[in-house]
Amino acid sequence: MRAGLLSDTHSIDKKVIRALVEEFKQRNVDLLIHCGDIEAQHLDADLFGGLPVFCALNAEQLEKPGFQNPPADWTFTIPGERIIDIQHVRAYLGHKRSFDFLKNSEQTILVFLDTMRRDNDGLRWVFSGHTHHQIFVQTHLVNFLNPGAIEDGFNGYEFAVIDTKLNEIVFSRLEKTKPVIPTFSIGIISDSLRISKTDPGFWKKLAEEMSKRDAKIIIHCGNIALEDIGRPELEQFTVCYNLRPDQTGRVLSAPPNWQLITMEDPVVEINGYRFYVELDLGISMLDRTELDMHNLCLELRRKFIELDFVLCGFTHNALLVEQDQTCLINPGDIIRDRNFAVVCLPRTEITFGHVPLDPIF
Repeated sequence: MRAGLLSDTHSIDKKVIRALVEEFKQRNVDLLIHCGDIEAQHLDADLFGGLPVFCALNAEQLEKPGFQNPPADWTFTIPGERIIDIQHVRAYLGHKRSFDFLKNSEQTILVFLDTMRRDNDGLRWVFSGHTHHQIFVQTHLVNFLNPGAIEDGFNGYEFAVIDTKLNEIVFSRLEKTKPVIPTFSIGIISDSLRISKTDPGFWKKLAEEMSKRDAKIIIHCGNIALEDIGRPELEQFTVCYNLRPDQTGRVLSAPPNWQLITMEDPVVEINGYRFYVELDLGISMLDRTELDMHNLCLELRRKFIELDFVLCGFTHNALLVEQDQTCLINPGDIIRDRNFAVVCLPRTEITFGHVPLDPIF
């Protein structure tokens, strides 16, 4: 399945939706998933390019004129009936679940996802909207995703694309202005630990994945084996790497393209964008609500002026929480899931992907 996701179209001009549908078609999506807050004037199969549409309705819409019958090739989900199979992929398609994350911890969301999987065998995705910004919480079996908002999104007309075959998720947007900054991409990884011993071909495959996405700079958030510093497979990249406190001072030498991120100066500046790197923030995020994460980012911006991204690691699960000024990213771990993230700027397109495994059977 290759699906385009959007949410919170509200009363947006139809020309914006047409532009989004054209963007989705250029990305070769098979279908569209609308995570709610759609108005009756947008219930139009032609407006959505004739693509199959799966759409979440709110409780207050059930009795309103115009919402009684879906357009041709559309499927509605309603409160109490949110589980649906989309091209043989089982998903929960609702609207307000993101609000649960706003006032509850990430750990609470993880428990919710485990419970949903227990009660709905084979569930792989939970889709939601409502809070008007992009959210991604990855677990090994179920992913939570909010594509952001079309109307009043934090940063342009926001959307997402998922590819279940490639196991890739892209968060992007149509920009409201035309930037003059040249496009560039940055790869983000963390927690590679013993990967060279368990998957000797990993670094070569990572280099291939980064090159495919035109990422010339890689930020390693930490938990890297000391013997992997200076990997020859990454000689064509600039690698900014972070060390744990117990590793400090133990690196004898590193090639010029490997640049240490110090605890005294944990900010990497690239083409005017500023990335704060702290490995173990990932574990402290588990007990924080989204509001807590917002406050944390504000505190970090006070200490390190004009931060654009806060990067962390340490936990298995990938995490994206878009804030109005700062974006929090945990790329997930390498050992279990071969996770990585790529940020393409100035569009702020964020891709979560996986280095493929070579089959042994």
